[in-house]
Amino acid sequence: MHAALLALFAAAALQVSSAGDPAKMKEIMEKCSGQNAISPDEMEALKSLTIPSSDAGKCFVGCLFEEVGMLTGGSFNRATTEALARAKLQEKPEELDKYMQLIEKCSDEVASHDNKCETGPKLMECIKNYAPGLGIVLAGSA
Repeated sequence: MHAALLALFAAAALQVSSAGDPAKMKEIMEKCSGQNAISPDEMEALKSLTIPSSDAGKCFVGCLFEEVGMLTGGSFNRATTEALARAKLQEKPEELDKYMQLIEKCSDEVASHDNKCETGPKLMECIKNYAPGLGIVLAGSA
């Protein structure tokens, strides 16, 4: 189900946590889509990193980030996200440094948000905007 979206959120979730496990990611996507009825068009648009415009779509994105541990209580969880990045990229220090810079930048960008339906899309937008400049290639962005 939605293999390209699995790849997208593996990248968007900083290629950390359960995103490396397709079965777990599928479970998360099914849970979030069950809680937030996202249209097929928005699901398709997410593959190219287009942030949903509907409330359900925005909450779907927030749910995904919350389920992988990047959001807690609707707010960006920098400590957990950094720990996940360190665990996933411990053998690639140059990559880890890029992700830590991205985490820092996006932490600043989304700090004022505490609702997953606002924070999730803002975080996705931040990742989309700043990852390429740090040399991080995201699925869906060409």
